[in-house]
Amino acid sequence: MDNKSIFKNVVVLMLENRSFDNLLGYLYESGVPKGKSFEGLQGKSISNPVPSRVAKNKSIEVASADSYHQPFPDPGEEYQHINTQLFNCIDTDNIGIDQSKMKSPYNIPAPMPKSPAMKGFVNDYINTLQALNDEVPSEAEYSQIMQCFKADKVPVLSTLAKEFAVFDHWFCSVPSQTWCNRAFWHASTSGGKVINAVGEGGGFLESAESFLNWTKDVWSQPTLFDRLKSKSKSYTIYADLFPLTCVVNGIDYLNDTKLSFDNFLDDAKNGTLPDYSFIEPKFFGQHNDQHPSAEHKPTRDGSVLLGEKLIADVYNAVKNSSQRDDILLIITHDEHGGCFDHVSPPSAVAPVEGMKGQKDFEFNRYGVRVPMVMISPYIEKNTIVNGVHDHSSFIKTLSELWEFDNLTDRDKNATPFWSVFSNVKRTSYPDIEGPTLQEGSSSDYDNDALNGLQKSILKAVHEIARSQSKGLLVDSLDEINTVGHAIKHIEKCKEFL
Repeated sequence: MDNKSIFKNVVVLMLENRSFDNLLGYLYESGVPKGKSFEGLQGKSISNPVPSRVAKNKSIEVASADSYHQPFPDPGEEYQHINTQLFNCIDTDNIGIDQSKMKSPYNIPAPMPKSPAMKGFVNDYINTLQALNDEVPSEAEYSQIMQCFKADKVPVLSTLAKEFAVFDHWFCSVPSQTWCNRAFWHASTSGGKVINAVGEGGGFLESAESFLNWTKDVWSQPTLFDRLKSKSKSYTIYADLFPLTCVVNGIDYLNDTKLSFDNFLDDAKNGTLPDYSFIEPKFFGQHNDQHPSAEHKPTRDGSVLLGEKLIADVYNAVKNSSQRDDILLIITHDEHGGCFDHVSPPSAVAPVEGMKGQKDFEFNRYGVRVPMVMISPYIEKNTIVNGVHDHSSFIKTLSELWEFDNLTDRDKNATPFWSVFSNVKRTSYPDIEGPTLQEGSSSDYDNDALNGLQKSILKAVHEIARSQSKGLLVDSLDEINTVGHAIKHIEKCKEFL
């Protein structure tokens, strides 16, 4: 079958901060389908050592996760932390301090191994908790980082992965955090950035300067949206409160955004989905992004379970749409968020030859594996794709489908994912029910502390609004420390946009 006949519409749901092993490592624990291979946790004894400064001759093995709130507190996800997770190295000056104060070479060993051993997740989590609480955490606290969900704990994602396709070597594009990897998804570059704008602490002036530099270096990059426009292809960003995509890639795309998940459900039901739909989860309130929370309240549904419900809702909207047979549905995560994974990221092609960005990173290696599940009528049950891909593979495939030019050297050299499709069209989609959630509403989260991602979004929206308010927005962010207060301020900022 000709590639152009396989799908006409693309729907992407991009969630937050989970590694492949964390959500799908145990997918085929009961047995990999005959004749296929799967790089998971099944049949393996995998552990990470506890650093000698905490305990002698001790290691923590991979274990089953029971809490949908784990890991709590939030692991380190910045470039400095990822280096420790990959190489199990912490520079002496970087022990027990906040990542914003860490010094060069940012926990990279000398010489740097060609292939990371993936043995530093426990070490880094202990270091993260030490910096947060100024004391050595207990084993019960730091062992969380090695906990991964069994398939029966995440049945929606696991069922879709088995009923359709899973990629077991899909890596995020940068060994760092959210903004940079979301930038790569739509631009095949992060403009040399490896740290979220306004994400390294500092006061008002530092945040303003950080975001200004981001807009200069990243907003100036051409994007997938621009390429789609050049080919008269339609797209919509479905978001909540304020689109993170417009913070990352540029405020010019705000007019192409619908600020309610209900809009996606209506468009799917009415058969009016655009050529490309990009769905953002809720980042504030009862956040279903699967991002670890800044609060740990077991009486609530954890973000992983809330994300399961969102995945089910998106899948069923596509399944029941009159456009279903033309849709490729992609469910993935932007980056691993510090969660454990055992597969070493390979080398990569830089977006621009010879580039050197923040922290002197050369963009010549991928970040950690993330979940990647694809659903299409032309995908057979138990499809497992073993080839190496990263976020730029998405742009590469669409560029071949819709015949537009590459954005950077990264997507120009990326591997497309045509191998996931078969020539046989399936006749049915499986029935999948989402989990039953406890009663509750977003307002129940108003007094929660802000997590790192929420803080970065708040600061960015504030800076965008301040730049367009002609001096009318004079509020300070110094007193905004809760989710409810942040939501109110973002709503106020939107009045200036």
